[in-house]
Amino acid sequence: MVFRAGHESPVMTVLRVVSALVLLVAAVMVAVVSNQKWLLIAIIGGFVLRTIVSRSARRALRSTLPVVLFAAVLALMQWVASQSISSLPLQTVAVFLFSATAFGIFPWSETFSAVRPSSTLFGLVLFALFIRHFAMIFASESRRVLQARSLGISRTYGRGWFRSLVAALVALIGRSLSRAERFYAAQSLRGFTE
Repeated sequence: MVFRAGHESPVMTVLRVVSALVLLVAAVMVAVVSNQKWLLIAIIGGFVLRTIVSRSARRALRSTLPVVLFAAVLALMQWVASQSISSLPLQTVAVFLFSATAFGIFPWSETFSAVRPSSTLFGLVLFALFIRHFAMIFASESRRVLQARSLGISRTYGRGWFRSLVAALVALIGRSLSRAERFYAAQSLRGFTE
């Protein structure tokens, strides 16, 4: 297997692969930690790494804010239901920060072109490519749906803003599921689902 990312040296490409794998291992480890102090430290460290990779604190914050809002709603729902908040919201943010940073570092095209179909790693590489593909589709669908919502309402916060947001999210989930079904059907026809 030859690692070379465009104009990078092979050593730099291997370093990117190893860094991405270390971050993915850290994401898995954070998912099983329940101590909230360690999770807060992991979130701060993950945000610093995300800022370094993004080369902009603003860009890192913009990509992290929806996950933080989701975690806040999750914590609010837990508090309303049982008066105690688990570590799941913090784990969600920490896992996102580490995995998104890992996906940003990883040299995708060079790695996939270097693995042959007869290799034992081909299945794992194909699975990672599928996950990346769906993450990119989900991100582009999210942008389109929320942009259509913002063009369709007169004010961001006003009468009917929450209803339009719910309708946009429902449309997003429906579109994502239909795309996933089409993709699964295509893979099934090729024999990859067995």
